[in-house]
Amino acid sequence: MMNRVQTKTRVEVKAAPTASLGLKMLARMLPLNQEELQKLIEQELEENPALEASDEERVRIVSPTLPIVSLDADAPQAGDDDDFEDWLEARLAIPPMELKDHVLGQLHWMVAPERWHIAEYVVESLDNRGYLPVEVEEIALYLNVAIEEVEEVIAQLHKCDPPGVGARNLRECLLLQLDSLQVAPESYDPEILEWTYAILHDGFEEFARGQWERLQRKLRLNEEALHEVKRFIRNELRPYPAGELDSSLSEQGAPLEPDIVVRASQNGLYIEIRGVPVDSLRLSPAYLEQAIRLNKGSLRCNEQEREHIQHYLSRARVFLQALQQRYQTLKRIAEVIAQRQYGFLMTSDARFLQPMTRVEVAAATGLHRSTVGRAVRNKWLQLPSGKLVPLDLFFDASYRTALLIEQILEAHERGGKRLTDAEIAEKLAEMGVEVARRTVAKYRQRHNILSSHWRERQRLVG
Repeated sequence: MMNRVQTKTRVEVKAAPTASLGLKMLARMLPLNQEELQKLIEQELEENPALEASDEERVRIVSPTLPIVSLDADAPQAGDDDDFEDWLEARLAIPPMELKDHVLGQLHWMVAPERWHIAEYVVESLDNRGYLPVEVEEIALYLNVAIEEVEEVIAQLHKCDPPGVGARNLRECLLLQLDSLQVAPESYDPEILEWTYAILHDGFEEFARGQWERLQRKLRLNEEALHEVKRFIRNELRPYPAGELDSSLSEQGAPLEPDIVVRASQNGLYIEIRGVPVDSLRLSPAYLEQAIRLNKGSLRCNEQEREHIQHYLSRARVFLQALQQRYQTLKRIAEVIAQRQYGFLMTSDARFLQPMTRVEVAAATGLHRSTVGRAVRNKWLQLPSGKLVPLDLFFDASYRTALLIEQILEAHERGGKRLTDAEIAEKLAEMGVEVARRTVAKYRQRHNILSSHWRERQRLVG
């Protein structure tokens, strides 16, 4: 006789964490550059009567922090990030989802652990449209790995969401999106899918140039079929994979003022975090006094007045705390960059740039990688030489190559002769950077470096 086994199921309900006002405000502040932060502070001063700018003679509510940080001092190790950051990254609507975090989270499940460093570097190299502007050979050379390993990681990247991410050009981007639609082919007319694939695969050049009659003859399509394909591509496919995740698809120009300034001295590097000092703001003494009297019961007021005082004081405290956390976050990230990129910062020579990812910075600072991603976004750093560079420079291999191109042009075009892209590629090879001529042209265009023809015209015009 079989024994009966009784089982009991215990259901444990766990409440999801609630995003605090402080974390929301910090998430809102971190991506802002110095100019945008100034506008936010001015707006908060205008809207919140419990927050005011403090004069130097007044008693400061927030303890002052030194604007200049020496690398010789021990950086704070205490981290305030925990598993809640993972939940916040998925739930918080401000700011929008980071493309790189979204893709990297998928890739970690798709590639072997020994190739995670390749996956992280490839993802960090994505531009803000979702394209991969770096050549496979350059990534392999930079990381000292086999080209086949990089290609296998990129093949997995092409399977990630959003469809088309990691494409090298528009044609590949559209083909990757078309492949992703094959998961549910019943949702689309199979004949239109077949026509679209044929055009993208065998007739893309004619399609891109609008050579409709030639395309119809080449692929034996009638006018109605071509019209259906054009409508399908317009409605179902996107030119930029990151379009739905990031609304800022245009490259930002250099600002007038940097967010971080690095200075060199005999004792090493000093870092200054620019912006409004935290101790230049304070809680309103009048509102503080009213709050104290409320707690003691010596102030008579109705419920609406009580809520007004408590609401605006709490909002001001949250704002000041988030401002202080933003400063500390940028300081910790800047210190790690200064330690890892000491040679480049001291010389401004792109040959001294070291491979680095946001994930590595997160590990070194104790911050969550999404926090690092928000903090470095849209920020500019001033080198000891006075040159302004974007913080993205340290996480994108294409910036290094673009800087090397600029250095080559400055060194070799003083005599009047303009180097062609092929000659620039040869000079790069002498520096140990093997890239094709077409890659030089691509990097020039992406980083607004003129062609040899336009550089010559610029010289003649003066």
